[in-house]
Amino acid sequence: MILEGLRVRHPLWKPHLPRWQTTFTWGLVATTPLLAYMTHGSRYTVALAAGIFAIAIVVWDVSILPVLAIPATLLVFRVSASSSNLSFSDLILGLATLCALSAFEGRRAPQVRALLWLLGFYEATTLLNVIYNPYRANLIEWVHEAFLVGGSLIIGWVVAVRGRATVATSAFLIGSCAIALWATAWSVTHHLTAAYLPLGMQKNYIGDMLCFAFLVAYARPDWLSARIAERATLVWSVCAVGMLASQSKQAMLSAIIAVGVMTVRNKELRRYAKPIAAACVPLLIVAGIIVDKKLRSSNKFNSVHQRETWLRQSLQIWHMSPWFGIGLRWWYTNRVPFAFQPPNGEAEVLTSAGLVGLVGFVALLIGSVMILRRVPRRYGTLALAVVVARIVQGQLDVFWVTAQGSIPWLIAGLCLGAECLASATQGRNDWERIELVQVGVR
Repeated sequence: MILEGLRVRHPLWKPHLPRWQTTFTWGLVATTPLLAYMTHGSRYTVALAAGIFAIAIVVWDVSILPVLAIPATLLVFRVSASSSNLSFSDLILGLATLCALSAFEGRRAPQVRALLWLLGFYEATTLLNVIYNPYRANLIEWVHEAFLVGGSLIIGWVVAVRGRATVATSAFLIGSCAIALWATAWSVTHHLTAAYLPLGMQKNYIGDMLCFAFLVAYARPDWLSARIAERATLVWSVCAVGMLASQSKQAMLSAIIAVGVMTVRNKELRRYAKPIAAACVPLLIVAGIIVDKKLRSSNKFNSVHQRETWLRQSLQIWHMSPWFGIGLRWWYTNRVPFAFQPPNGEAEVLTSAGLVGLVGFVALLIGSVMILRRVPRRYGTLALAVVVARIVQGQLDVFWVTAQGSIPWLIAGLCLGAECLASATQGRNDWERIELVQVGVR
């Protein structure tokens, strides 16, 4: 009975609405192409039509955009060339957060509330930097980070509580497998070099996103589609091959550590220990070979030597303002002679928000791990694993980045929402049994 509550009871396109609301919604949808046609495709009219269509979708079912936000993390192409540098996944995440807020019930989500308090503390520490360094990109990134963590948690929770986790997770895994196969084909046809795909999909993005899909498939959460659950081994195998094709070192290492966390915490996953070990060993070997090769290389501009240079330069930048930093997204400005995003989460926060911001950042990461450790293992294991994986990735590459920065919190929100839904379903079943007993007694 609990598992029935975790799966989609009604198709995504058939919500229960009053007849007038249904008629109004379909009327809006019908007018959007007509409006664009009558005005000969004017840019402003098309934008208006798109806005009307979005409103209609929200009226039809407020959880549709939150559901779409999870697979949309795979779409990182830019929709804005301005200083905001907005990606499609960020755009959907922002709109979905606004929709999810209307359906979020904080009293039913104590773990989400606790995580949001940690985020609030981090945002408060970085707000001092925003005040100390007033410029547009600083404020934009401050809001962006709040959406990456807080918005993602709320979206994931709402999607799961509304019984849509199966749809969202299936779409994410299918899209990830497509990217994995594409990356593998690209690498094979380019003499086994690291995969670089169009639409902004560089090797570290590919590796990190496939790492999260790999972990979801290995965990086999209760809400996973039955068809995908039966083929979970194939799914994580495809994602593992895609990670190898990406040659992303932090993705491989984080996947191995997260798998260890899940295997230790969840006894049910130990029966898959042999095949998962067979997949992790090549990841570890390839990552070691890549690092050793680049360390021995005389090319001082390869990824390993370049990271060493950037970390030294990050310390120089931090010394310019040790307490409050020089501002978020400082690499998009001309405030310093360098233009790079530090390849380490702590170094990035130190340069951007100083020691004060670092206190909030460390509290957010450590506090999140402690909170997720206390969630029942059936739901908390995957949530803890993806957050740990993201922390590991942030030690070897940039931390605050669009899709990789939101998907672990989206998955964590799904896990916490699934637990809430299961508890509510169990509670209803208990009351039904009590009522039946009372009727029988009478």
